Amino acid sequence: MDPANDTAADNNQMDEGASLRPKASDWLWRPWYARLWWAVIGIYWAGNVGSIYSPVLDQFYSSALAGFLNVAFFPPLALMVLGLGFAREWFEWSDWEFVEPTHEQMFPKRSVGGRRDPYSDPLDPRSGMLHWRHFHPDR
Repeated sequence: MDPANDTAADNNQMDEGASLRPKASDWLWRPWYARLWWAVIGIYWAGNVGSIYSPVLDQFYSSALAGFLNVAFFPPLALMVLGLGFAREWFEWSDWEFVEPTHEQMFPKRSVGGRRDPYSDPLDPRSGMLHWRHFHPDR
């Protein structure tokens, strides 16, 4: 057994595993619609800066339509929308999974006094200071 060959084999396996890992750039920049959206975002906001010097652009960027376009061309919105596909693929690649909460987690047992929320029941010790004040009113 040659240690150099073992190291090379380990490196090849790590490279294969790394290449299977999804990249954010594949979703945020590679598709044609992502590149188009980012280009239009840049043009739109450059025009918005240019509206300082041009009355015609200022009139457009002061309109209601420009208000709607501000939302459509807001860079964090593009990042979130384009990142949805990446997040979905990343969750499939990783060993994370969404687990539905159990019935006990969704509907906890009632409190000592019979209330739905044990943290608002002065008779239940889980209510913290409310419970303490109920049994020690003089403090």
